[in-house]
Amino acid sequence: MGAHAGDVLGQMVNIAPRGKHYAFEPLPHLAQQLRERFPKVIVHQAAVGDKSGESEFLFVENDPAYSGLRRRIYQTPDPKITRIRVRVVTLDEIIPASESIAFIKLDIEGGEFHAIQGAIETIRRCKPVMVFESGSNSIGQYGVKPDDVYRFMADTLGYDLSTMERWLKKDPPYTREEYENQWNHGPEYYFIATPTRKIR
Repeated sequence: MGAHAGDVLGQMVNIAPRGKHYAFEPLPHLAQQLRERFPKVIVHQAAVGDKSGESEFLFVENDPAYSGLRRRIYQTPDPKITRIRVRVVTLDEIIPASESIAFIKLDIEGGEFHAIQGAIETIRRCKPVMVFESGSNSIGQYGVKPDDVYRFMADTLGYDLSTMERWLKKDPPYTREEYENQWNHGPEYYFIATPTRKIR
């Protein structure tokens, strides 16, 4: 989600060319470019959240990758923001119950936690590996605390949190304290979530 220009999507399609891929991009011009570049991908011109409807969306014209449903802390000086209206969907309403999802990638400038909440049934059914961005500068600006994310992933979904490097090395996943330290101080802000605990 947050397919943007399709750099990561392109890698996913190359790795799994026979797979079925869904992409979500609320900015109209980028959604159209994705459809043209990836004719076999199911592209939804929509933001992803914990409930469906319509919402204001902050389009950062001088750095579109920072665009999102709410204001976050920007690294771009003097962001030029235009407010537009976009459709918002949940993964649970879009992904058919008959489909098996193996991988979810979320980079939506702060809306990741709400998107995961809106995909709870899909995640419980399919147990996909998930990669998502989080930290005080992004999700933290949506009124979410690190403990909210950690406990939801661990206790509600039965997932461990790590980084790709730690996971590949088979190092232990983050404890709650370690994850909170990364959230507040970094340097990590991209995390991998894997279904290694029994779902309660």
